[in-house]
Amino acid sequence: MQLNNFTVIDRHNRPTTMDRVALRTFFINDGVQVDPVGISAVSIFKRSDSASILTTSGLKMGLVKKAPLMQFGNINHTTIPNVTVTSVNDALFDATNYDPTGTAGNCTVGGNCTGVSGIYKASGVDGEFMVILDGGLNLSGVAGGGGIGNEASAVLDYIDVWTVKLSENSSWQVLINEFSLFGDTFFTTTQPMILQARNSLATKHIQLGSKMNLKIPTEITVENKDIDSSITNIFKQSAITSPSLEIVKLNDDVNLASRVTVSSFPDTSGATDVTANNTIIFNWDTNSLQTALNSKGMPAGAATGTYTVQVKYNLVDQVIYSPRFPLIVS
Repeated sequence: MQLNNFTVIDRHNRPTTMDRVALRTFFINDGVQVDPVGISAVSIFKRSDSASILTTSGLKMGLVKKAPLMQFGNINHTTIPNVTVTSVNDALFDATNYDPTGTAGNCTVGGNCTGVSGIYKASGVDGEFMVILDGGLNLSGVAGGGGIGNEASAVLDYIDVWTVKLSENSSWQVLINEFSLFGDTFFTTTQPMILQARNSLATKHIQLGSKMNLKIPTEITVENKDIDSSITNIFKQSAITSPSLEIVKLNDDVNLASRVTVSSFPDTSGATDVTANNTIIFNWDTNSLQTALNSKGMPAGAATGTYTVQVKYNLVDQVIYSPRFPLIVS
């Protein structure tokens, strides 16, 4: 997955201590993905400390009584030094602020943390926020008005504690997720790995105007008979990398182009997700489908009709293209 065109590793994709790990949280209210009113901080602790971190009083930034290993937050130092920005509508939450190669790479006291130590909203998506725990940087954050260095860099199980205000009339509260950092992800075998990947399209019919997730479950089988079970189990978790998909409109009318590519693999590479069980997901908004077809410079026909969906992804040393699955838009 990507944030501001930088590749980051999802928490479910066996991240190492040196990866840019995307710690995402999705906020859902009554089945609808929505933004909370404010996010004050995201604090990282050892999972073993989860029973001892909370307190009933204190600053919004943390609501904890134990010093975090790392703490993310958005700081506005241009007007008032060290003012914590909590409203998710503030520009400091924009994904474009994330830049691990820029000069904002070190978040120090009085500095601007948005370069790498901020909280970012996924572009164009309500209710999806993330922080990036980057083991390849001398990462630092803020806590209690001062700078702290990142100490969440060991192979360990962790929790990320989000201090949020869900609605205007609600109190500040904490939401807790879990993640793990792994050691060297290299392993050795005495024979070539024989991996079989089987894809299917779970979403087969969409009403025009819908915005739906196209879901492509992937079953990965290790066909070597004598591979250790510890290696086999790795592929039951998220083993897919660099997923993308292509959506093509099919036309039978001789007056229309027979195939019109609506979304190409490069178009979707930054917006395609993989879940912990190797299901590929792409959120497809068909409201703009007719406009996209009309812009192709060829007679493409109506937005309703038959389409094909094909996914592409990396699996160890293989680049895999799935079969083209039919999808009806009506």
